[in-house]
Amino acid sequence: MKESILVSEFLDEISDRAERKFRGRLHQAFLDWYVEAEFGSVKWEFTDDAHDGGIDAIVWRPDDIPPVAVIQSKFTQRPGHSALAPNAYREFDSVVEAFHSKGDAFNQFIASVRDDIKRIYRRAFDRLSALNNWSREKKAFRLVTTYKRRPGARLDQIPLENCEFSQEILELYRQYRKGATPKARPLNLTVKDKLCYGDPKRRVTSYIFNAHAGEFRKYLEHNDVARLVARNIRYDLGGRIKRSIKSTYENHPHDFWYLHNGLTIVCDDFTEKQQVATLVNPSVINGAQTLYALSSSSNRKSEALVATRVIVRGDERAKPIEDDEWLQNVIRGVNTQNRVRADDFRSNGPEQIELQNRFRDQKVFYERKRGEWLEFRNDPRFRSFDRLSLRVLGQILATVSEENGQGVLAVKRGIEDIFEEKLYRRLFPSRAKVSRQFKRVYLAYRIYKMLDRFGYLTTKERRKQRHAFWNSLWILHRGISSVDRFYSRVTLQSVRNAFDIFEGTGVSGRTARKQIKLASKALWSTWRTARRADPERWTPNNFFKSTFGNRKLLTLAYPKVRPGLKSLGRHIMGS
Repeated sequence: MKESILVSEFLDEISDRAERKFRGRLHQAFLDWYVEAEFGSVKWEFTDDAHDGGIDAIVWRPDDIPPVAVIQSKFTQRPGHSALAPNAYREFDSVVEAFHSKGDAFNQFIASVRDDIKRIYRRAFDRLSALNNWSREKKAFRLVTTYKRRPGARLDQIPLENCEFSQEILELYRQYRKGATPKARPLNLTVKDKLCYGDPKRRVTSYIFNAHAGEFRKYLEHNDVARLVARNIRYDLGGRIKRSIKSTYENHPHDFWYLHNGLTIVCDDFTEKQQVATLVNPSVINGAQTLYALSSSSNRKSEALVATRVIVRGDERAKPIEDDEWLQNVIRGVNTQNRVRADDFRSNGPEQIELQNRFRDQKVFYERKRGEWLEFRNDPRFRSFDRLSLRVLGQILATVSEENGQGVLAVKRGIEDIFEEKLYRRLFPSRAKVSRQFKRVYLAYRIYKMLDRFGYLTTKERRKQRHAFWNSLWILHRGISSVDRFYSRVTLQSVRNAFDIFEGTGVSGRTARKQIKLASKALWSTWRTARRADPERWTPNNFFKSTFGNRKLLTLAYPKVRPGLKSLGRHIMGS
């Protein structure tokens, strides 16, 4: 993505947020965006105003170390064009000094700020002081700005790594935009052969007309494709269909209208003047592969026409597209050109966007849309990230959803069943519940990851025992979480810390990996014992996808491995 397009898009995001939430105040909108992009859905206090002591926000992070972030921000609408003023460094130094010196220095600092924020600052001070470790406390202080770094500038008490300048802010925006791409710019299309359909019941007006494919190609020269198709259920899938679309556009433009199913676009407003329509906040919900094909073409002009359907939502349908159930049903209905899987239809749900943001905080790229990883894999921010798809997460959560192993059987029946409404809503509830229960989701993922990496001695053994993989995940999860009041005693941070240790080279890591291997071995040994009753019937495939097999695993294998797995659970609680 070109740097100029990225900057322009970033400023559009801040401007749009300012108009929606802060009466046009760009500085406040920038700070609001930064907190969301860096920390996700967290509680925070906006303190910026007269006599704020040089602090613009306090972010509460009870599951992290440090548990507080103290933020000063400086915003300019020309990112990277000028250096941050020397006074900004001195002002932030005084804030850090007040918290570091404690005692009289902090009391003098508190006395200088306005009354409504004194309590907030004291609470932040107390939480940081409880760490009793300045090397940890100093990580709480952040200076964030769209100005560039001033050569030779320094801070007295903290390293400049605590500061995020224009370059770091734009890199953060690259990361942020993957799950929350801002509105696309208005799209102008020449209208030919227009038909209009009014739906008074829903207060929606729709149009069908022929548009020039070349106008989409021209639009995409200055606008990223992902921004226009962000509400689609998939990104670029590549392959034969994309190559065919591109070839027709370039070599047989007069056939394009006949061979192409057309585009479907949702927008907030549609105005037409002299046969040129302007679509406000356009979002292509069907035709993403067409746009990717057009954007990759070197042919800027073409006589190709494309049938275009435009659904105008209007201001009365103010809820976001991902929260508009009716529109999500429309998206499901129009996506049939490539084979659409059940998990594709779930990719834009509010709960999936929340999961993507939460996993990002744990350095996991959650690929909720097919093709998303290919779109963004070269972004430097994601090079150290693990990768997890919506499809695999559905299998993981289904596997651990039932104590008796019925979730394993659901996975064995096929992926389509997992994403049917009833089971899906149990595995992926509302956005709010997903947020509250994320530590459970993350625990299941880390157990899966550890089993996948360390569950088998050799690749040959892994292939041989592949039928028992999901059963092993179920038993491991059940044993680890069997400690009394497990979920009330663990935190997201303790789960992450423990599994980082388990995957390490220390004594605790070797012990944990040994328990994982013993569990896999115990399940396979149980099959050998149980199959004696009917060797022809109880093949590995049949045994590990049966209720009979699950009962045998619970009575023969689980008691042997439970003590060791419980010890891992206690380790997680103590991390």
